[in-house]
Amino acid sequence: METQAVPLETQGRKRLCIALIACVILAAIGLVIAFELTDVFVRSHTDPDFQSFCAVSEGMNCETVALSEYSTQLGVPVSVWASAGYAFLVGLALLCLARLRDGFGRGFLFLFSCLFALVSLLLVYIMAAKIKSFCILCLALDVVNLGLLAMSLFAVFSSGQTPGDVVAYDFASLVRRPLWPLIVAALGLGALGGGYAYGSRLLQAANGEAQGPATEQKLDSPEEWTSKVHGECGEQCGCEEKKAGTVQMGTDEAGHAWIGSASAPLVIQEFTDYECPYCRKAHMMVRKLLSNHAEDVRVVHRHYPLDHVCNRAVPGPFHKRACELSRIAVCAGRQGRFWEMNDFLFQHAAEIRSAKLPADEIARRLELDPDQFQCCMNDSTVLDALKRDIEEGISLKLEGTPAFVIDGKVYYGKIPDEAVKRLEK
Repeated sequence: METQAVPLETQGRKRLCIALIACVILAAIGLVIAFELTDVFVRSHTDPDFQSFCAVSEGMNCETVALSEYSTQLGVPVSVWASAGYAFLVGLALLCLARLRDGFGRGFLFLFSCLFALVSLLLVYIMAAKIKSFCILCLALDVVNLGLLAMSLFAVFSSGQTPGDVVAYDFASLVRRPLWPLIVAALGLGALGGGYAYGSRLLQAANGEAQGPATEQKLDSPEEWTSKVHGECGEQCGCEEKKAGTVQMGTDEAGHAWIGSASAPLVIQEFTDYECPYCRKAHMMVRKLLSNHAEDVRVVHRHYPLDHVCNRAVPGPFHKRACELSRIAVCAGRQGRFWEMNDFLFQHAAEIRSAKLPADEIARRLELDPDQFQCCMNDSTVLDALKRDIEEGISLKLEGTPAFVIDGKVYYGKIPDEAVKRLEK
């Protein structure tokens, strides 16, 4: 039997109109919230001083979610995909209003509202089980999605039909009216294509990557204080002190790489993990501090990978390449290129994770000597150096990264304001 539209009474038409207008408003609200989430994503990745209004606590923090590996999918921020989805729903609901007489579009609106609700459930699970922190703006989108599902159901029942009836009618209409598939496809593909094009560029900008080919990318170093430092290193990775502008670099007696000033009144020990999203933000903060106070501070780098392969304090798999990436940094240091590699590993963290860049490719990007690098990666003394840092971190009872040690006191997440104020006096 052919599926047909059921003629609407005046009262039913009014209810349908109200439901569709509500869908337009809800989708528009979702679009605005998704834009705000995108702003949080970008600023969390690029502004070391940024603190979102929704960074309420450790368990309720939009920045934690934005900096997690789950904040992007297919090379695009999830918030941009959400923006594309809500833009599509606005267009679809408006199309339903335009075709109010024959009722076209209610089935598709219901299907996509169901999809959005399912995505909400998945993201809530990820925040609860994987990230272990909730995002207020994300939860607001979940409320929007539930509202869309409720209003799409209201639109279905306004004519006395079932969801199956209106879905079957919409698909039958696509066959009878070839123009409708083109309109719906144009809305969907336009939203997806625009979202991908914009989101991929946005992610590149957020990661500090150039627009050209990966092999031609240059490090974005403030005052170029890490970009062209070369030198000879001894067998124990002790590099001679170098200067890049007003910033000095070298290694201390224990072989730890440092940057800043050899005679600085403030010495900061930084314990970081190259797969830690907050460490990347802290890295930007340290850059800013050094560019403003290069002669007053010395930052000593310490490795604390949250990876059970080399860190006995980590009970199971967590940051699965963190130990390997720290070894890569140590081996770059043995060729006098530690700080360049340190920059690269943080700046290109998303690419390294998504493309699974092997160690030799990372070394090639920085034009390290391949034979010397490979020999170093197989050298057991590299792992010994990492474990010395790790054991010191364990003795300090570190609970995570980044951790900054100043005068024997541990600070998490950022260099404390009181330390910065000391430099500004």
